[in-house]
Amino acid sequence: MSLDPLRAAIEGRHPLIYIHCAEEVRVAQRLWRLAAEVAPGSALWTWTCTRGLQPAADGSAAPVVSPTAGDTRDPVAAIQAVAAAPAPGLYLFHDLTPFLERPEVARALRDAHAALMGRPGSALLMISPEVLIPPALRASVLLLEMPLPDTDEIGERVRSVWVGYTAKPLPDEALGELTLALKGLTLDEVSHVMHRVLATGRLTRDGMLTAVGAAKKAAVSGAAFLDYVPDLVDPERIGGLTVLKDWIVRRAPLFNQRTVDAGLPVPKGLLLMGISGCGKSLCAKLIAHAWRVPLFRLDMNLIYADLYGNPQATFHKALRTIESVAPAVLWIDEIENGLGGGEGRADAASHILSAFLTWMQEKPPLVFVAATANRIEALPAEMIRKGRFDEVFFFDLPNDEERAAIFAVHIRHNRGDPAAFDLERLVRDSRDWTAAEIEQIVIAARIDAERDGGPFATEHIAVQARRLVPLSKSMNEQIRFIRDWAWDRATPASANPKVRFD
Repeated sequence: MSLDPLRAAIEGRHPLIYIHCAEEVRVAQRLWRLAAEVAPGSALWTWTCTRGLQPAADGSAAPVVSPTAGDTRDPVAAIQAVAAAPAPGLYLFHDLTPFLERPEVARALRDAHAALMGRPGSALLMISPEVLIPPALRASVLLLEMPLPDTDEIGERVRSVWVGYTAKPLPDEALGELTLALKGLTLDEVSHVMHRVLATGRLTRDGMLTAVGAAKKAAVSGAAFLDYVPDLVDPERIGGLTVLKDWIVRRAPLFNQRTVDAGLPVPKGLLLMGISGCGKSLCAKLIAHAWRVPLFRLDMNLIYADLYGNPQATFHKALRTIESVAPAVLWIDEIENGLGGGEGRADAASHILSAFLTWMQEKPPLVFVAATANRIEALPAEMIRKGRFDEVFFFDLPNDEERAAIFAVHIRHNRGDPAAFDLERLVRDSRDWTAAEIEQIVIAARIDAERDGGPFATEHIAVQARRLVPLSKSMNEQIRFIRDWAWDRATPASANPKVRFD
């Protein structure tokens, strides 16, 4: 539970605790309850540079009642008052971080450390959204990372906002799904999302989940190397790939907190490899859509660009950021380029690969990794060994049945009626095409039809098809190599894969 780190620190009799967290009210309320549990009869006091020391009766500021005759707005006077207090208590300092570099403040804190060491149930706690502990205090201060709100806290906040808008009860199933979607946000952000949704009167499931996705986008806005991907796709937009789509649908009920609490295996990741243009990126979007969680794309080029500092440190920050907004899908596109090394990247890539493999073993259960690769041979062996990902799927050139489905999808998307087209002819004309080539041919044909002023028809596509040199011809040897590699190393994403390249 989220309370455990604070309890452990106080019961461990750490006199000086630095809490890295931006949620001042939430921490104060937790400490108020904890003070009564750990040391009955003790009190919680808060300090700000504008009001000095004040007793907190209910987790919020009370009228000024200073424990000393001096002005405790001065940080040194406040710290000395804490050190001299006769009774046990917890003292939460909100604005102390900017004063820590002053030698008299550092000295007062070290003196308080010695005074509070032998006083059970007492601690001086500093809270800040930044970690700025000067070297002179690092040996005396315990740094505590405050976890984000757990499902109980989020559920309580959701219910409290909900009842302010409607007398209609929030169904338990909807509460559970909404609570899970809101994980990774602060309680204030949870309140903002709920107020924004409920104020519009749009109490639909999709409307609320869309608002949650937008809030999570804002939560990672400071990490430009993580892109929020809003345009997800549903299964109807993807022709073929039935084995992979079945895998995704079957595991949708497992990607939730109930599965975690029950100790059942939670899906952790897929490696999607194969021929370029055959739907790997679309399937990363499909996973997020089917599981109703946000999708974030990690741009490895920006990780290595040194725009945000050391690549290893930036990569570590990216992983911590995606953890903070879980549940989510992390999409790493062309992972072989980011973790397989490259010119001028060898040392950094080696460190990042090691960090990634360790993270994959220890990451939070509700972060799912969708990694795509075109050149699977460029990935290190330890990346693709069994157990690292749930499955390695191979994307081959679509077979006849899949090409017919892909044509139908894109004809419909371009405002045509598939029933009015000669799909058998189009399938014959598109032998050994990729899904991306089919899409672009249909788009080009639709433009031709618009220019001609007539109905969109089979002949428009046939004309474009005669002009195309497919990837299967221009990169014949590379495709043969990919297929040979995947023959007994990966699971086909299609039900009837092409077993050999003619």
